[in-house]
Amino acid sequence: MKRRVCSCFGRGARNVPSPLHPFDPNIFLGITAFLFVILTGIIVTDVVLGADGERESRFTLVLNGAAVEDSKTGLIWEQSPDREFDAWGPSLERCQTKDVGGQKNWRAPTIEELKSLIDPTQHDPALPHGHPFSNIKSAIYWAATPVPGDDVVAWQVSFFSGKAQTDQKSLGRRMWCVLAK
Repeated sequence: MKRRVCSCFGRGARNVPSPLHPFDPNIFLGITAFLFVILTGIIVTDVVLGADGERESRFTLVLNGAAVEDSKTGLIWEQSPDREFDAWGPSLERCQTKDVGGQKNWRAPTIEELKSLIDPTQHDPALPHGHPFSNIKSAIYWAATPVPGDDVVAWQVSFFSGKAQTDQKSLGRRMWCVLAK
């Protein structure tokens, strides 16, 4: 029987019989990852279960359709993010002056709040299937979260890839405001 060399679990090379059999580490890892997703529910879905066990939409239109409440986080988002590309500081200020659906008191979201919208199984945009948002561009959106110890860099999220990253505050990005609690 042929043998192949496999680097498994970061412990260097080891011989693994070929063809694959049920005790092959690669099969074991695949099954383990599948079970982890099933048991923990890590994959983001676009539905939640209500008190009666029935499926409910994660998102609900509020403020006469001008905003969206996320039942997963309790946050209320603009239904349609603004189209402005601006540096970080002016983008944060613009949120503070918004009036959406007759509500004032909007603010820029933290990086964790912005990442809560991401569905890692989706891209372009990386939002849960069936979301009610409009004017969504697969662009990069600012978060209110600066990078500690670096006054020229802040966090942002790409809604094309769903990845959070940092970049210079002077660059033009879009802003997606959330209603302050």
